[in-house]
Amino acid sequence: MYNIVRTAELSACGIDSRVIRSALSCCLLRLSYGVFTIVSRCQDFRHSRIAALITDDEWITRSIEHRAREGGGVDFDYLGTVEKLRIASYPHYRDGDVICGTSAAVIHELPMRRLPRGPITIAHPSARRKSEVISRTTREIPQEDIVHVGKMVLTSPVRTSFDLIAILGEAEAFAALEHTLRRAVFGADPEIGRCGYPPDTSEWAAEKRERLFRPCLERLPTRRRRALRLLEHAGPLSESYAESRCSYDLLMLGLREFEQQVEIYDGRQRLARVDFLHRGSKTILMVDGAGKYVLNGFPLMRRESDQHNRLLALGYRIVRFSFDDVIDLEAFATKLFMQAPHLRQWQRP
Repeated sequence: MYNIVRTAELSACGIDSRVIRSALSCCLLRLSYGVFTIVSRCQDFRHSRIAALITDDEWITRSIEHRAREGGGVDFDYLGTVEKLRIASYPHYRDGDVICGTSAAVIHELPMRRLPRGPITIAHPSARRKSEVISRTTREIPQEDIVHVGKMVLTSPVRTSFDLIAILGEAEAFAALEHTLRRAVFGADPEIGRCGYPPDTSEWAAEKRERLFRPCLERLPTRRRRALRLLEHAGPLSESYAESRCSYDLLMLGLREFEQQVEIYDGRQRLARVDFLHRGSKTILMVDGAGKYVLNGFPLMRRESDQHNRLLALGYRIVRFSFDDVIDLEAFATKLFMQAPHLRQWQRP
């Protein structure tokens, strides 16, 4: 799978180090010490033996498509997969190693604004080491906060989300907490919520917080108060990283009365489901994902334009935010209070 090959396997096929070095510029991608993935069927006759080791043609297709679009947009899914392969294929994990921090976040597919660069982060009860490939620190992780994914040992999604507070900051950790809570409540199906959410969703979320998140929080060696504040406000209804960042921005601005994923009706007819609604002031916040209209085209734009006009006719005020708006608290606050200054009266410390 993913055409993973090791130096020993290449050598056994008569492929020497000079050929391997030359292939790194075309058909081989180095993942770790002596570990590579084959990413194309090279036309260089010297690399024909490498091509003979290909077992995953779908990965070849994905890799070629990624190369073709370089300069015309970034394929984050592909880059995320390569980073997972890099972490999973490291050949020198020791007994007692626990993958943690941003490396664990990559394996658990927790949302992050940028893919982490640098060494694989590892915790170990007694050993430490720093190199270009790994950063092993002396830290003991409770067994309750450790999970196994394949051959890897790593911190659980909940523990990893809490750990991100110190590594990436509160906003990133909040998005990870919401993502983890959403999965705990609804599972990993990306289509969850397409037809709405159960009325008892908040009760489900409260039960998951108490049973899965609170015990982990109690085991944190530091920053429990910050972690508790984020956990108390994290919910399962954010459908994207951008919506989680919007929710965090509202928390920072003291606007606690916004509800998420609210159905709005015009008489008996369902008009729209909005990302955020402040009922007291009839203010709607809409968060546009980066590729929303690229993927869905003009029909979606026309439909949302019709919805927008009908919502305005019902007396709602609508503020739209781009991805860049929600990841910058100052830009978010400026736009929000410029278009909806009445919300200042609803701010709480």
